[in-house]
Amino acid sequence: MTLAYAVCSVSVMPLRASASHRAEQVSQLLFGERMEVLAKEKDNWLHVRCEWDEYEGWVKGGQVALITYKEYRKPLLAITAGTNDVALVEHGQFALSPASSLFQMKRRILKWNTNAEYTFKGKKIALKQAEFTVENIHTFSKMFMGSPYNWGGRSLMGIDCSGLTQVVFKLMNIRIPRDASQQALVGETVGFLQEARCGDLAFFDNEEGRITHVGILLDDHTIIHATETSGCVVIDAIDNGGIISRKHRMRTHNLRLVKRIL
Repeated sequence: MTLAYAVCSVSVMPLRASASHRAEQVSQLLFGERMEVLAKEKDNWLHVRCEWDEYEGWVKGGQVALITYKEYRKPLLAITAGTNDVALVEHGQFALSPASSLFQMKRRILKWNTNAEYTFKGKKIALKQAEFTVENIHTFSKMFMGSPYNWGGRSLMGIDCSGLTQVVFKLMNIRIPRDASQQALVGETVGFLQEARCGDLAFFDNEEGRITHVGILLDDHTIIHATETSGCVVIDAIDNGGIISRKHRMRTHNLRLVKRIL
């Protein structure tokens, strides 16, 4: 049962497995991402379901703003696609991570600066939505190069493998699930790595056969991924056996399958 609707009102907000700051971070919400509030616990912890991917977890109530159902259902005006985007809100000014969301919210967003400028009482935003192209795959994925590996992360300050793939696709307004094992269930299977093209997702399994890793193919022999082994987002070589780390000069992940989202 939905108790209320809310939006992330800070730059990046952890989504936790339980109602505690010590609980595992299972994901993150970016500024402007919306959620349903399903339950409330003591100390203002909220159990929420994320609108973008229906992922559930716990957030701190002070990091969200309540919105109406009408605001929750409003279409996005834009998705931030740069590294210098800034939000000016009632409680201050802060930088935004790529793939933050903007929609019309009364009294909450005063101004949003990007390549174009949106002002609450001013003219309509003039940004065009990015399309799924080879150029954009390269631009958006390489924006995160060197970002530290962070379990559950979805921002420039820390990101995990499926967070990277999800956020890069969000920058082109394409929804895919949050976890690697969930992402492996969508799209069409590419039979051979040699048939892969830029933007396909490569999935990797562990010894038990469970999908544990994902990356974005830049071509049929190069992959960009957020890897715990290297500690950050890197570009590595890939062959039919899997990923070969350029940093460690060894095979680090075993290829299971390749999927084409579009």
